[in-house]
Amino acid sequence: MSWSVSTTGKIADVKAELKKQFGYPLADAPEGLGDPGERETVRLVSEAINQCLDTFDPEKSVAVTANGHMGYADWDKKTGGYQEVSLAIRPS
Repeated sequence: MSWSVSTTGKIADVKAELKKQFGYPLADAPEGLGDPGERETVRLVSEAINQCLDTFDPEKSVAVTANGHMGYADWDKKTGGYQEVSLAIRPS
């Protein structure tokens, strides 16, 4: 499974937009991500972004991108699970 969010703007606008975008992967099954570990990762990434944004001047413009992917070394047997996550917060 995979997920991604991205937006640009002033801090309050970015937070509001990301809250909407994170709603998809964190939605209740079957709409959102089905794996509990991946859901927890997305929840933690969302919290981390908000904590980071809280340290910025509210008038600052930023670009935020985050994405993740979950896979298995052996997809058929669902063994060797792994996650890859990327997060960037940049001035815009």
